Amino acid sequence: FGSRPVGSTRVASGRPALLPACARSCIARDVSAAMGGQQSRQCEEKGGRGCAFTAKELYNLKQVYFYLCLHTTTLTSCPLDRNQFHSLLGNQLQYKPLWRALFTAIDLNGDGVIDFEEFLTFVTDLKRGDVEARRQLCFRVFDPNCDGKAEKADFQSIAETRAASLRRPCWQTAPYNMQTLHSSSGIEAAEDEYMQFFGACDEDGDGQFTFEDFESYCLLHGEAMVAQTLKLLEVMFDGVIEETGIIITATDVKNTKPHIDWQDHKIGMGSLFCCSSAPPVFTTPPVA
Repeated sequence: FGSRPVGSTRVASGRPALLPACARSCIARDVSAAMGGQQSRQCEEKGGRGCAFTAKELYNLKQVYFYLCLHTTTLTSCPLDRNQFHSLLGNQLQYKPLWRALFTAIDLNGDGVIDFEEFLTFVTDLKRGDVEARRQLCFRVFDPNCDGKAEKADFQSIAETRAASLRRPCWQTAPYNMQTLHSSSGIEAAEDEYMQFFGACDEDGDGQFTFEDFESYCLLHGEAMVAQTLKLLEVMFDGVIEETGIIITATDVKNTKPHIDWQDHKIGMGSLFCCSSAPPVFTTPPVA
């Protein structure tokens, strides 16, 4: 790729000419998908250059992926497709407006199934991504139909999810914030904040904005909106994987339940139901 910006081509003069927004969006998704595959292959090699995770952390991340691929009723392995993703997130009322957009943002090749490479790219961008990667993940959520434009109708789901998440009790929040978040004015303020952000990006008032508009906003106003949006995704994701006991942070992937192997053929029912006398299955993770 050299130093050429993603989404540009060359004209006779040698200067880069921007492609249409929809083409840039497709290119960005293809690049992200390719990088995800490269990243996974690098991670397969212990200490691979460019990998964001150690071998032991990668083992734990695979356990998270196995868990996400477990059918919620049969406890057998199934593809992490839209139906499975909906069973994990869509059935939770506070996340219902956003699950489709998040699935599309993770499913980089658009085949309707989140494979491990795409999952790894998502976790890397969310937990350890640089500024550019975090912006791109954010915009993919803003642009669920992948046409290179964030539209107000699509954007409304983020505001609704943000507002719904504020209705949940948060015992670790400071008293002042608790009072603000649980008031109707606090919830309305959360919705207004996203709508004001949309208006700031949509400078020409046509009801949509591009990734370039989003980058311009970030350069002018900073990364606060990116951080807030990704924090919402992080709360969603961490809540879903909480049962695994695996905690993913910017510096560590810690497994508090190392005795459980979430591959469907290795699950001991005693590890899931306290009334069973069957012992849990013990496995040995690789040494870091």
